[in-house]
Amino acid sequence: MERNICILVLLMVLLVDILHTQYESEKCGTFVGVRLRNEAKKNQLDLPMEIRPELQKSILTPSSKIRIHYDTVNAHEPALVSITYVNGKKIVTRRPNTYKQFIDTLALLFDSVWRAEIDQFGFTPPPSDNGRGGGNEFDVYVLNMGAGYFGETLIEWDLPVGVTKSNQQYASFIKFENDFGTGYRTNGIEAMMATAAHEFHHAIQIGGSGIWEGEYFYFYELCAESMEPIVFREAKDYLFDVKTYFKNISGTPLFQQRTDQNPIETAGYERAIWAIFLMKNYSISLMGEIWNEIKIQRPVSALNTVLNRHSTSIQREFINFTYWNFFTAHRADTARYYTDAKLYPLVPFLQTISVGPSVQQLSVSTHSFTPNYYKVISNSDSTFFVVSNTDYTDALTYSQKLFSSQISVTTSAHSGYDAVAAGLYAKFSSSNIENWSFIPIGLAAHPYCFPNPFKPAESSLLISPGKIGVSDDVTLTVVSAVSLDLIYSKRAEYSTFSGTQYVTWMGRDNRGEIVPSGVYLYILSNGSTVLKGKFAVIR
Repeated sequence: MERNICILVLLMVLLVDILHTQYESEKCGTFVGVRLRNEAKKNQLDLPMEIRPELQKSILTPSSKIRIHYDTVNAHEPALVSITYVNGKKIVTRRPNTYKQFIDTLALLFDSVWRAEIDQFGFTPPPSDNGRGGGNEFDVYVLNMGAGYFGETLIEWDLPVGVTKSNQQYASFIKFENDFGTGYRTNGIEAMMATAAHEFHHAIQIGGSGIWEGEYFYFYELCAESMEPIVFREAKDYLFDVKTYFKNISGTPLFQQRTDQNPIETAGYERAIWAIFLMKNYSISLMGEIWNEIKIQRPVSALNTVLNRHSTSIQREFINFTYWNFFTAHRADTARYYTDAKLYPLVPFLQTISVGPSVQQLSVSTHSFTPNYYKVISNSDSTFFVVSNTDYTDALTYSQKLFSSQISVTTSAHSGYDAVAAGLYAKFSSSNIENWSFIPIGLAAHPYCFPNPFKPAESSLLISPGKIGVSDDVTLTVVSAVSLDLIYSKRAEYSTFSGTQYVTWMGRDNRGEIVPSGVYLYILSNGSTVLKGKFAVIR
């Protein structure tokens, strides 16, 4: 018996060591712990529950909603830190006898998080822990976390909430780093802000929506990290992960736990920018709707359901997202796009080519919901292509399949090629063209339309008015490119995409019926100026 216990303990230690090595770059320990439990169950190991720490003191926050536990002496004693620079190197030192200031500051921060995430944004409060920790308040334990962890939300596996289901909901508590000193990429109060907003959101997710399978943990993390700059404008730790995303943006599928860069698993922090995009483009309350839907549907399906309610789709929003990501660093427009866009890096180009009269080919091979950026130089001008596959079924199944397409580019007009810039023509082709997005950027006043090809069931066609401008006297006419039969002709309607107004067509004819698949021509006219273009419809 004793020998069996020793073997069990040894296996558990080895498992912890393996998982720690695999996820050593993570700042949040929440789903490291869940993975550890899942691996133990898979290996038929009975992993004991995490025991709440016994610390020397506790206080209630001013709102009395959260209880903070801490020590005043020993290795877990909290402290504020001082930051100095010597020869350009950052030196972080603990300030002795500052545990009270640390705890008082933390109490105010957690009350701010509660007011934002619960009272203002409308998320469901974490469920009661039945008096564990000294009362029914939510509990936070301040400890020397070690290993670079900022914090961890611990699940009370013996305190399930609501009915038994696949995505069971649970009560939880938080472990919180005691100084954010040496070894942390962000230090002091800024790190405290980020961690409070992040970990408390995990408590909301776990208690309000439940825990789905491991392949969705990235979604929990990207949403939790997105709360950091939303709740505290001064919290910029997430920028480290935004830079990671941009560095490998063409190798990081939005809806997969595994990526080209990390074929095992990736945390999801780097994709917090997706949730930030959704909240700025719509509202913070959209995230509340999504997590309310996650109670009954897995995250990707829940997201699509909520977006459908807002008369849009995952495909359309992802296309918009890829467009926003182009406008960062010196191209930033913080009014239209990300508030912190000037602090984001530029997207890297997969390929840069110079184009002349001879046709050149760009071959694209990519996962679904992965943006790919190309730079095309013609006649001393630059045009940028954003190419993405938006196969929703693949996003649901995590197939990690590669999809292929091809772009043919030339400065000479050819049959079957569309004018995508002044003196630049392109033809986009793929065997499953209905699941692709091709957006040219940098077109000045040249007219263009997207998505092209266009699926009326998923989005509307957006046409740049170009030099014709936006006015009430513009007419949009659509005709068949084959027969030249009149399909649609009415006064132009406009909608805003990424802060710019476009003429909008819903893919319906003059009788209100969705047009069949085919190639069409659009004509914009204001009586004195006429602009034309071509697009394809796929049903």
